[in-house]
Amino acid sequence: MNNLVQRTISGIVYLIIIIGSLFLGKYFFGALFLLITVLTLAEFYKLTENTGNKPVRIPGFVAAAVIFVLSFLVAGHETGFGMLSIAGIFPVLFFIMALYSRKADPVKSLSVTFLGLIYVVLPFALMNYLVFPASNNYLYTHRIILGILILIWINDTGAYLSGTLLGRHKLFPGISPKKSWEGLIGGTLLTILPAFWMEGLMGILSRADWIILAVFVSVFGILGDLTESLIKRNAGMKDSGAIMPGHGGILDRFDSILFVVPVSFLYLIINDL
Repeated sequence: MNNLVQRTISGIVYLIIIIGSLFLGKYFFGALFLLITVLTLAEFYKLTENTGNKPVRIPGFVAAAVIFVLSFLVAGHETGFGMLSIAGIFPVLFFIMALYSRKADPVKSLSVTFLGLIYVVLPFALMNYLVFPASNNYLYTHRIILGILILIWINDTGAYLSGTLLGRHKLFPGISPKKSWEGLIGGTLLTILPAFWMEGLMGILSRADWIILAVFVSVFGILGDLTESLIKRNAGMKDSGAIMPGHGGILDRFDSILFVVPVSFLYLIINDL
């Protein structure tokens, strides 16, 4: 099958699944993004294994699931904030496992395991607080996270088109040779422009808030993309996986949001939104 056709079909399926889960309600969102969290972590661990590291995979997956579910329950006010303290047991358990480990370098293995939890799991866990925002009385809403995703998709498309048509000056040639300053500027402008209408489209936040989130998407989205490119280059792999024909892996699709969500979360929390 032609690569363009593959990319188009898998892209449409991806959008239907993501957007559909957001509109179907909190439990559909929670179930899908719990699965995405674990699968993305699995891809990250696979990348690190290509560099000779040996992450503790199964305990890492268990920790990821527990952290995400606890964050979902706390964000939705279905349980108290203190329940998050359960996650604090994992570092202790991991180091106990290291004491009995037969791996050549158990501390290095644990370091990679923890890095995956911070890089992948923490942003997805924080995403729960964007769907249960203070501005909506901590009730579920798809509007903030869907708005951010739309801005990310616009930014990716705008940067690609601008870079393809106008790209002359490389942004980080040693990490991602195809990315250019022209693509970054074009993507930023094309992302900020529709943010002026996001208040009318999504509501819940003011125009100024959406414009600020658009800036976050433009700046931190590219940093997330470049960070994943660095990880893949270090692992000697072109894609993080092959689950999406023509697009690569799940991490390839969510690399931007791993950086955008934490800063968006901080902005909303600081401003009580």
